[in-house]
Amino acid sequence: MADFEALKAKAEVLAEKKWDLPAIESRYRRLALEGIPRKSLDRADVLAHKQEILDRIQGRGEEYELLSHS
Repeated sequence: MADFEALKAKAEVLAEKKWDLPAIESRYRRLALEGIPRKSLDRADVLAHKQEILDRIQGRGEEYELLSHS
């Protein structure tokens, strides 16, 4: 079951966030044109920075959702 209070709080935080739209649009367009860039990842490095990586993924997802509404 979803935690609706947590979802509501997150939605309020996102609604009040100051978005850098030009930077987001630039990254979004580059991603749409070029696709996901290939990277060689070091497993130990990924594991050492796991939460930072997950936070960045979450943030980018929120930014792209702002633009695409999908």
